[in-house]
Amino acid sequence: MIWTTYQTQKMKPETKQWLMKKTMILILLLMTAAVIAVYLLFFRGPQGEVLESQQFDDAYNQVCASPKLPPLEYRGVESFFTYLTKPDDQHCYSWVEFGGEKIPIPSQSEAECNDEIRKTKFMCFNEEYEMTADPCLVYSFSKDMDDQFERDMNMFSCEVHAFDHEKVTVAEHTSRTEFWKEHSWDIAEFPYDKNNDDGSVIKRRSLNYIVKSLGHEGREMKFLKSDLEGREWILLKQIITHSDLIDIRQIGVRLHIPISVNKMSGESRHSYFAKLFKIFQGLNCLGYKYVLGRAIRYYKGAVRIPEMKNQTFFPAYEVNWVKMLPSK
Repeated sequence: MIWTTYQTQKMKPETKQWLMKKTMILILLLMTAAVIAVYLLFFRGPQGEVLESQQFDDAYNQVCASPKLPPLEYRGVESFFTYLTKPDDQHCYSWVEFGGEKIPIPSQSEAECNDEIRKTKFMCFNEEYEMTADPCLVYSFSKDMDDQFERDMNMFSCEVHAFDHEKVTVAEHTSRTEFWKEHSWDIAEFPYDKNNDDGSVIKRRSLNYIVKSLGHEGREMKFLKSDLEGREWILLKQIITHSDLIDIRQIGVRLHIPISVNKMSGESRHSYFAKLFKIFQGLNCLGYKYVLGRAIRYYKGAVRIPEMKNQTFFPAYEVNWVKMLPSK
């Protein structure tokens, strides 16, 4: 340290200035890295991952350059809830219900237990979707308390693949029947393994990784179902990002809206819902019509929106999209 100080004192003024500039640049680089780290740590959506990614943005810009349905315009928080609560309930003239087995939960009242919305999945059986024709491929992300939906799909002669890292723990892949497979994968925007404090590992995989690993690239998928709690927004982003990888005809997802939006500032809430609405816009650009939206009433709490005169909404909804197909 003494030698360094002595050498610095002997330096020419130009050398000192050069050294100071180099030091300042290094400090700025370190500060930038710190800001990025804080951003990645705190600016996250309800799924625990950054909502925006360059890959998603690129895909969004590409599909929305030539939208297959009239573009959706975001005009504030109200746009999000207007879309969510006003599906086109005239498009599907035939619906078939799958799942929905009742399993009492100690914390629920009888009325809550009778709420079929929590488990039932509806499929649009319009003629153009050929739901009774082979081949039938179905993806199911996160099983509910039971596996009735997957069981129904298997009985319906569909090839069903279920993804649930909490329930598939013995091996990475298991076979329940010849056409009913289960995988210990969780959805993510890129493949990685997340190590938990208890020593367990969550294998997070992108839709791109999943489809290619299972050999489903270029296939038609009749239905993609999700009961994820939080990561469903990532799944929807993945559908948009990799829309050219697999032909998904119908999507049935449980959407969650964190009650914490009540505590956001108006500007933060506007930005937050604009990001979520961008996912609706991307699906719309791909030709997915929003056809069914039902509030899940057993969830506790309410989402209060000051911008809408403190109107309240349920924190979870069952929603369905169907792909608009060209006339034959």
